[in-house]
Amino acid sequence: MRLLFFGLALFACTNLYATNYYVSSKKGSPENSGKSPGQAKRTIQEAANLTKAGDTVLVMNGTYFNDCSSCNVVDIPVSGTKSAYIIYKNYPGHSPVISFNGWAGFSIAKNISYIKITGFEIIGNNENVSLRKAIKQPGSCDNKEGEYDPAFNGNGIAISGKQGQHPHHIEILNNVIHDCGGGGIGASQADYITAEGNTIYNTSWYTVFGTSGISFYQFWNFDQANGYHNIIRNNKCYNNRNFVKWADLCRIADGNGIIIDDFRNEQNGSSLGPYHGRTLIENNICWFNGGTGIHTFQSDHVDIFNNTAYRNAQSRELEVGQIQAGVSGDIRIVNNILVTDRDKLINYNFKNSDLVYRNNLHYNVNRRKVQTAITNVTCTENVDPMFEKPSKNIRADFRLKLRSPAVNCGNPEIYSPFDYTGIKRPVREEPDIGAFEQR
Repeated sequence: MRLLFFGLALFACTNLYATNYYVSSKKGSPENSGKSPGQAKRTIQEAANLTKAGDTVLVMNGTYFNDCSSCNVVDIPVSGTKSAYIIYKNYPGHSPVISFNGWAGFSIAKNISYIKITGFEIIGNNENVSLRKAIKQPGSCDNKEGEYDPAFNGNGIAISGKQGQHPHHIEILNNVIHDCGGGGIGASQADYITAEGNTIYNTSWYTVFGTSGISFYQFWNFDQANGYHNIIRNNKCYNNRNFVKWADLCRIADGNGIIIDDFRNEQNGSSLGPYHGRTLIENNICWFNGGTGIHTFQSDHVDIFNNTAYRNAQSRELEVGQIQAGVSGDIRIVNNILVTDRDKLINYNFKNSDLVYRNNLHYNVNRRKVQTAITNVTCTENVDPMFEKPSKNIRADFRLKLRSPAVNCGNPEIYSPFDYTGIKRPVREEPDIGAFEQR
């Protein structure tokens, strides 16, 4: 009983001393305490430097820039704890904008952990860059001289571990990230990462590093616990594409909506060893990306449930599908909608093991380009899913029409329990296929 009382008292004290810090680019000042809206700090970094476990940084309307050409707008300096995350979020009713031409909007590096970032619009430097200049940027295949330039390669949110220091327990929620020369959300050598409810578009255009909308690369084992370590859920990813060749291979290679890459840690001399955590990718909508909609490569233990992938693989240089696994194992791809262009692959099955592929709706299948031994139930083989209003931009509506063949045709044993809008599945006897459950 004493131990229980002591634990409750400690928890209460921890939350009692948590502080809200306020930031306003319009009315804030470095001299202010930051502890009330009227005493707001001027920059997010000023408030971040004051934080401790359990604190919240509330950011008001305004636009927040990086201080130098190679700077990030925010470098997260302090970790939270398991019971007391540090939270960076929009002040209620406000819509703060982070605009940057440096390496990142938010940067989480070394072993910074237990962080949440939610409610920001993050805008990269695309409007200030031309493709002609990007092709000849320093470090590119057409110009090996000079140092890499962040003006072409900045990432919206970068989570980066290295040299024995690894971020973990990071949540990126409900942000809009766009027009970044580099990727939207990128995480490497990390564990327990959640990307949920974000909209990511027009990223990866000008980088020489082969980025994607959401990219998880070479993860590290924080522990060996069962269950999902990583969640990529309810995101919209569109028009993320590489227009500049990846410097390592001098060809277009990525620009995917979502990719899980080298969780086996076999590339670039990694010594981390195989990653054992499980990753869930569900209820995402990926369309008109240059590479695949959703892709695992040299990675294991991934579940891809109830996603919608529409007319990805727009890069002429790539022969890729909509949702696929390559050189991967223990992968379950179930209840997804895959719509391709007639001259493209729908998916492929290359050097995979222990692959479960069920109840996925295929449309516009080109029989001459089928490279898969994967089978579906008959009601969803090469049929129009009948979306409400598919299009190339954010106005696209991928809900299902009343008579869609995807309705009530999902796998009854393996499915996402809620759809993109939060509707509990199944509404009828069996779940629908794709990100939306028809009411």
